[in-house]
Amino acid sequence: MKYRSRLMITAVCLTVFFTAFQPVRILASSSQAEETLETETSPEEEWPEDPFIEAPSGVLMEASTGTVLYDKNMHEQHYPASITKIMTALLAIENCDMDEMVTVPHEAVYMEDKGSHIALDEGEELRVEDCLYAILLASANDAAYSLAVHIGGSIEGFADMMNERARELGCQDTHFTNPHGLPDENHVTSAYDMALITREALKYDIFSEISGTVFYEIQPSDKQPDLIPMSHHHAMLQAGTYHYDGAFAGKNGYTTVAQNTLVTCAERDGMVLISVTMETQGKQVYVDAAALFDYGFDHFKKVDIGQETGGSTTALIHARTNGAESGSPAAAEIPVRPEGEGYVILPDTVMLSQLQPDLYYDTENASEGAAATLEYSYAGRKVGGGQIALPASLVIPEEPETTAEIPAEEEPEKSGTGFWWLYVILGILAAAALAGGGYLFVRRQIWKSRWRRRRYGGRDTVYRRHVRRNHVYHIQARRRRRWRR
Repeated sequence: MKYRSRLMITAVCLTVFFTAFQPVRILASSSQAEETLETETSPEEEWPEDPFIEAPSGVLMEASTGTVLYDKNMHEQHYPASITKIMTALLAIENCDMDEMVTVPHEAVYMEDKGSHIALDEGEELRVEDCLYAILLASANDAAYSLAVHIGGSIEGFADMMNERARELGCQDTHFTNPHGLPDENHVTSAYDMALITREALKYDIFSEISGTVFYEIQPSDKQPDLIPMSHHHAMLQAGTYHYDGAFAGKNGYTTVAQNTLVTCAERDGMVLISVTMETQGKQVYVDAAALFDYGFDHFKKVDIGQETGGSTTALIHARTNGAESGSPAAAEIPVRPEGEGYVILPDTVMLSQLQPDLYYDTENASEGAAATLEYSYAGRKVGGGQIALPASLVIPEEPETTAEIPAEEEPEKSGTGFWWLYVILGILAAAALAGGGYLFVRRQIWKSRWRRRRYGGRDTVYRRHVRRNHVYHIQARRRRRWRR
């Protein structure tokens, strides 16, 4: 009897334990199922096969979106040579009026290893616009030097301006020491950074106009007595073997250490591409640029997101507070109302619906009429986007915090790891309660059995006779009570 009671208690405890832990097992299995779903990958997104170029470093960028269509070691540092003058021209356009007069300093005339120049004399004066033609067409180092001193006060001061502007544009591989690109071991940049600088310069029509001019003459004046004719050195802009249809602006460069460097801008069907190649041998620099342009125009298209979204899209919402993203992004359908132009650059075989849209906004400025940034990605690349009106659901002050916190609160419930310990405690308590009850029940049975043995000496027949006698006695007593009534 003693061992039988122990077995009964053990069986009761095991039953309660497995019953209590059933929800935990269910949650764990559901968590594993969700993890399996999350790790499932979509079919591989394809990007057109890269073209071949001999240049050790190059990039092809779409101007309106900044989308990189092709890159080859695009962050590798090289000597830029005269394509440096694109940054010089950008600073001149941003800081000067075209009719300002630039005085040629002594150092510009008597530079050591002057390289390309237009034979300026000390004290002569030229308009800023004439200096720009001189540096972008004839690659005149004396004009670049004069323009830099006019803007920055000195070569060192202008170099500081160049580097500061490069950082503002997102350049990370660039350090300029002069405005013309003559050899200096500390004067370096990358193909990607030059594409960023050129993209910014293209925002000014005067840059495209000047750098796309094939021939120009600086007219004589009281301060500069000579007629100075100049032809563009960029062969893809001129009639000839290396001419490229659609090329409208650019700058070439060459030094012994830098070899040939080239920046070219071309347009077709409303899409503007920027090609940059570094350290290329001879005329191959133009062959490489043409190969990049053929690749871009033949395999990609420009899509207006305002016309193709159908008025709404499902995007991941990224809320930023004090510049840092708060919480996990949550998917939501949003109206797409572009504020200005918004484009994406896609492979010809890809539709806009195949892209991943992401909406970024600042919670501090989440008010009516505020703007948000909609970006699209494909095959691991950012391919464009634009500014849109902030959706009404995000304008409510409480909404940005709720949007950021909901995924964080729901995540533990989905993964099944939030309150698993509660089930453990409840299971233990239930098992203890049932085990205690079972123990008391068994103890009572044992006590009754022992009492019978003491009362009747273990004689079950006597016990049963006693029970029957008591039963009969109670029945007769009830009958007597009824008869008396």
